[in-house]
Formats: sequence, structure tokens, C-alpha cells
Amino acid sequence: MFVIEVIPLKRSIGIESLSYYSAVSYEKGTLIQIPLRKDFATAVVIDAKPVSVAKTALKTATFSLRKLQAQTNTQTLPKSLIKTAEKVSTLYPSHLGAILFSLLPPEIRTGLRTYPQSPCVTNNEDTTVHILTDTTESRYIAHRSLIRETFAHRGSVLFVVSTASEIKEARKRLQLGIENRVITFSNTCSKKELNQAFTDFEDQSHAKLIIVTPSYAFLDRHDITTIIVEGAGSNYYTQRTRPYLDIKEVLKIYAKETGRFLVLADIFPKTEDEIKRQDDTYATYGEHTLRLQLPGTITQTTHKPYATQEVFTLLTDELVETTKRTLASKGTVFLFASRKGLAPLVFCYDCGYIFRCPDSGAPYSLFRTTKNGEEERWFISTTSGKRVRASDTCPSCGSWRLKEQGIGIQQVHDHVRKIFPKEQIFLFDQTTATTHQKAEKITAQFYDAKRAILIGTSMALPYLHTPVTQSAVISYEAMRAIPTWRADESVFALLLQLREKTEKDVIVQLRTEPDELLHMASLGLISQFYESEIGVRKALNYPPYTTFILLSWMGSKEQVARVEQIVQEMLTATEIQFYSAPESNATQTLRYGLLRMPQGKWPDRILGEKLRNLPPYIKIEINPNRIV
Repeated sequence: MFVIEVIPLKRSIGIESLSYYSAVSYEKGTLIQIPLRKDFATAVVIDAKPVSVAKTALKTATFSLRKLQAQTNTQTLPKSLIKTAEKVSTLYPSHLGAILFSLLPPEIRTGLRTYPQSPCVTNNEDTTVHILTDTTESRYIAHRSLIRETFAHRGSVLFVVSTASEIKEARKRLQLGIENRVITFSNTCSKKELNQAFTDFEDQSHAKLIIVTPSYAFLDRHDITTIIVEGAGSNYYTQRTRPYLDIKEVLKIYAKETGRFLVLADIFPKTEDEIKRQDDTYATYGEHTLRLQLPGTITQTTHKPYATQEVFTLLTDELVETTKRTLASKGTVFLFASRKGLAPLVFCYDCGYIFRCPDSGAPYSLFRTTKNGEEERWFISTTSGKRVRASDTCPSCGSWRLKEQGIGIQQVHDHVRKIFPKEQIFLFDQTTATTHQKAEKITAQFYDAKRAILIGTSMALPYLHTPVTQSAVISYEAMRAIPTWRADESVFALLLQLREKTEKDVIVQLRTEPDELLHMASLGLISQFYESEIGVRKALNYPPYTTFILLSWMGSKEQVARVEQIVQEMLTATEIQFYSAPESNATQTLRYGLLRMPQGKWPDRILGEKLRNLPPYIKIEINPNRIV
């Protein structure tokens, strides 16, 4: 008999490991089915030893072990993947099982497919992270060269993109001459396509180019020697669910563990990566870029002061005239709007009551939908996803005088339709592009129209693979008001993307004087921006000069106070900054606890263990984009 120690592969289970009796011994890394509560779950074996060795521990145990049924046709995870997860667990205070669960492809987590088996090999490539900064066209030229070089040495390439919308474009740009060696994995693939992809992946007779989204980035085969992370500056690499891993950071650990060559590529990589490139922790792939030459030219147009406007106008006269000329010449126009829905906030004009989500405490955004030809209005929290029918009266004072604050994308759509009633206008937001297929359909119709306007938020940008003739930022001030400590970096990257995706003018509408950031984006001065941003980060002690560990929880004032006391008691000797979110109210408070770990002080084994033992209703994030 043997004692088998396993880790359940569950996202949110608060169990590190379980032990069972078994008549059969299993190799470390083997995936097996275990009885868990009243159900069965997939678990990974981390230890197996004879009962005789564990006899003393078993005699003193206060519980009895359950017996495992013998299992056949088991599969084994690569040791390198388990070692990677173990190292990741020191950076992210989550249980090893939850981390492994997050790294495995969906079909393997659920048991629909077995993990592809491949010989365990550690490569001997240069594991220094390399940074490639350039335009999309130039980056893909470099990618094709690196892929050919890797194939010449009989190695395969793992090519990671941030979203499913980029899979098709990456394949189109990279497959010339190697069409039969390209494999793609994404959550938008059909069952038939995924089955074929897994079959091709397991065929190791030839080196392959494997293009994947983050969900499939940890499929392993022994001949992968190069990993390319395209669009490395994208926020889509950070998971939206526990344990909130940054897949890009995990890939750095994985490449080091497996001895693979790693390239992070983007038009504008994260400032943290640039700092490491400057101090020679990372290397430069190709030539270092100081300034980008992009096709789109930023031009500024300023609104007239409100006091001088007889009628409120969302678009300046200059933008309207330029758009008319572009459409007359059968060009395409993209209008970028920062805010979602009809309005980002609704309040009572009489008593000041603000409509808020009871789950997150964040103000509801007002959205409009159409069902069977009838308009419906909803309050939707973009934080929690909660959706309720929009109220006609104030629940506090009963007033009918409800006022919308701010301009959302749907309001932009209504305004533009009035100005251009005869033009084809497409709306790309979370109410119209609800699936990948619908998003592709909207952009396909837009491009096919030749003469059309597309109004979209940032979620539209990954789908604009063909440059538009003209683009515009509806409100530069709204775009600058992103509630994140990465605000300048995010806006600068967005402006560069708009310039790259535009053939002629990128028109930026302002109500104030232009700032230095807009000037640097106009000239493509990425080196100058990095210099400025690094100086600010040093002065404010922002990452990477410190590590943010953000704890958050929600409830009534009494509930959050009790949780705060628990946090203080469990994290003694650790300085924590407690504060409430600005949108908190009397009935629902969103409370934060921020730990600022000086450079070199994280990861910390003792603190990490304390964080892992916090109650599961406390959310823990490492260096999140938002800390308020």
C-alpha cells in the first residue's frame, strides 16, 4: 500500500494538498481522479511513498485516509510545468493547485483531452529575455526571420498572442512557405479544429509554428526552443479571475526553467520591461528603437468654450469637415470613445443619489439595448457585470429628475448618426460585439462598405487589422482620466496604436491645452516618454521600484471593519495602507489594503504564506493596474 499526496486542480479551492491510500504508486506529476467531498475532481500527484515510511504520521493523524481506486491510462504533466508553477506560487500568493489549474488548457482541466506527451528535455538556449520594440510590420519581419532560423536548427516555435482576434492575422503574416507546419489554438476554435490542432501538435516528425492565446501557452513539446510573446504590452495577458496571473511573467519563468529563448515584442512594451532592458537584465532584440515612424499624423482640434456654444456639439467643425471629405473619397473612419454605454453615471438631480451596483459599489453605467424592435435601458456594472433594469425614479426621494453624467459610446453613436444620416455607421462595443464572431462580422462589414464610420472602444482595436483612412479621439480628457497608475503609459500606447492603424489623420479633440504626452505621441518619441515615465515611477515609488500587493473586500461598514481587523491580525509586522474606494456608500463599502514591498523584498516566503491563509473572500492581486 502507498500514501498518495495530491493537489486538487480547482480554481478557488482552499486546500493545498490531500492524501489517500492507494494500492498503486504514481509518478510525480500524474493526473488522477480523486473523490472530493460528494464529487470527483482532477488532481496532480506530488508525492507517493509506501505506508511503512509514513506509519508514524498515520498513527498520530486525527483523521482517516480515503482509498483511491486503481486508475489506468493516466497522463503525466511535464516536470518543468510543475516546477514553473512552484516558482510562480512564490510570486502570487495562491495554492499550487489553483496555479496549475490556471495554466492548463480548458480541455485538459475538464478531462476532455489528455495532456500531450513528449520527452522531457531541457534546452540550452540563451534564456535572457529579449525586447523587440518596433512597428507591427517590422516586428513580423523579425518574427519570420527568427522562425526560419529556429526551423533550420530543427526547433519549434511557440508564438503567443494576447487575444483570439489576433490568431488569424498572425497566421496570415507568418505562414508563407510553412502552411503545413502551422498549428493554432484558441478558445474560438471549433471542436473539430481543436481536435485537429491537438493531433498536429502530437505529431513530432517536423518542427512546428504553434500560435496560441494565453489559455494554451503552456502546452509543451520537447522541440520548442523559442517563445515569442507578441503584443507584450497588452493588459489581456493578465487573468481576470483568481489567481490573477500575468501570463507574460509566468512565461518568463517557464522559458528560464526549460532553457528556451524568449522574445517580448510590441510597438510599446511595458515600462517595467524597458527598465530591465536599460539595466542589462534584459537584452535588445535587433536594433534599439528611439523613435517610431508611423503613418498616421496626430492633429489637434479644440472645442469652443461651453459658454460660447449655442447648441452642445460633440464633434468640432474641423472633425466634421475632415470626416465628410474622407467619406466623399470613399475612405473609412474610426471614432474612438473611452466610455461605455449611454452614460458612465446616473444620479438624482434633486437629492444627489447615485445609482450603484450593490455587489461592487461602483456606479452603474446606463446602457441601451434593443429587443424585438423595442428599446430597453439597463444599469450595468462594468466592474461586477451585474445588470438590472434602469429605474425611472430615485429610490431615495422618489424624484423623476434623473440626470445622466458623462458621454458614453452609445450617445456618441446617436450624435454621429444625426450629423451623417446617410452614411453607414457601425457600433463596436460590449452590447454589439458580444462574441468573437460578432466582432469579426462588424469589422468585416465596416471594411466591405468602403465608405463607413466605425465607433468603438479600445476593444475594437485588436480587430482593426487593415488601416483606416482617418481616426479620431472623441475626448482626449476622458481618455486621460483612466483610473490607473499606468494612465500615461496606457494613453501613450493607445495613441501609437491609433497612429499605426490610420493612413492619414488621427484627430484628437480637446477642451484644454495639449500636454507633453500628446506631443511625444505625435512625434513617436518613445525613448523620451520612457525617460519621463521612469522618473515619475522613481519619484512616486511605483513598480518596478516597489511591488504592489492589493487586498480588497466588500460589505457593510461593520463587515469590512471586521475583515480589516482579521487582516491586521494575520499580517502583523507588515505595514498596510487601508482605504475605501471613492464609490463606496453607507450600505456597500469596497475596502482596500495596500502593501508596498520595496524592491528586492518580494517574494517573501513568510508573508506569502500568511497571504495564502487569508479568507477566500479577500481578493489578492500583485501589481494590479488599478489600486483605487
